[in-house]
Amino acid sequence: MTLLVLFGVFALTLYTGVPVAWSIAAATLAVIFAGLVPLPPAWFAQQVFNGANSIALAAIPLFLVAGGIMNEGGLTRRIINVADDLFGWIRGGLGLVNVATCMVYGGITGSATADTGAVGSIMIPAMAERGYPKDFAAAVTAAAGTLGIIIPPSVVMIMYGVITNTSIGGLFAAGIIPGLMLTATFMLTAYYVGVRENFPKSATRPTLGGFSRHVVKASPAMLMPIVVLGSMLTGFATTTEAAFVAVVWAIVVGMMIYREMSWRALWKVGDETVRMTGAIMIIMAVSVPFSWILTVEEVPAWTAGLLQGLGAGPTVTVLLIILLLTFVGTWADLGPTIIILAPILHPIGLEAGLAPYQLGLIFVISGGIGLFTPPVGTNIFVVCNIAKIGVNPVTRRLLPFFISSNICLLIIAFVPATTEWLPKHLGF
Repeated sequence: MTLLVLFGVFALTLYTGVPVAWSIAAATLAVIFAGLVPLPPAWFAQQVFNGANSIALAAIPLFLVAGGIMNEGGLTRRIINVADDLFGWIRGGLGLVNVATCMVYGGITGSATADTGAVGSIMIPAMAERGYPKDFAAAVTAAAGTLGIIIPPSVVMIMYGVITNTSIGGLFAAGIIPGLMLTATFMLTAYYVGVRENFPKSATRPTLGGFSRHVVKASPAMLMPIVVLGSMLTGFATTTEAAFVAVVWAIVVGMMIYREMSWRALWKVGDETVRMTGAIMIIMAVSVPFSWILTVEEVPAWTAGLLQGLGAGPTVTVLLIILLLTFVGTWADLGPTIIILAPILHPIGLEAGLAPYQLGLIFVISGGIGLFTPPVGTNIFVVCNIAKIGVNPVTRRLLPFFISSNICLLIIAFVPATTEWLPKHLGF
């Protein structure tokens, strides 16, 4: 009865348009006021406070501020110039430039939506101007934008680490090899499509002098991921302290070196960060009592027992986890998906033989694929809004990226070394 009320109220409120955070809160309060758990309403308030009272969560607004400052300070344009020198002369090379820019930019923002929006606003018009189909330009941006949550630092990894009590630094280290794998996969896919459809390429190859100038101009910004990750992986700073380092570095680069960051733009970045952080923190806070009820009602154990009763071995269990995460990711943002499903699927994944960091990357990458999978993939709507085109042509263009990214995901799911080797050697 408890679970019926919990999920019933959650589904009903969500269906009627209530935001996810308030749907979770309403479902939890309904169970309490119905007397289905012997707890007073004050317990809910205490648990909500505890859910937001984590120093690790302070890293989220700091990384968002750092990414916003870098974008407003001219980072994206400089990264594109370097990537264009490297790949623009190849047939269909702007697709590779797009992916490379998303990879570097994702190592700063930690957000798929921010990565997709910032890179897409520049690259989609530039690709269309050079003769690339708009639907392809939008598709490659939607797929590559997910690198923002896989290449560390990652806001989603911070949330997953807090919820499942997994080392955030270890998750960041574990995301480096899969992130590079996906980058190479997206590049190869874009190159294959570009050659097959005879997309244009730059008429002239870059000169060594021009490339060197672009690298020098972009290097202060491109060094930030190395500084941030280096401070964490060497043990010099915690996740939150490294996020503060990122903000200081971004201010120095954007306001003192590039001098393109105004105080008005800084206020805009702060305003956007407050809005995004508020939404994330509210969901994180109300998820704690919700998850507690799921645990007390033994939902993870019941789900594991159901899979065993169906004869699902470890391999089938892993595939079902991937399928569920990708499916849910098509209609829900990755943050709420992790908050709702991580308490249920985390113990099941460990029982199936997955290593902790491997399971975390499966969560992140599966949800990331869901972001560019129809019918409601968030990244699809971001790029369609930028390109001013419909969803259907972009969806068709995304099929090769969907196939190639799932091949990568299966490799990660069944080859633990892709996620466990680097954290182990770095002491996590």
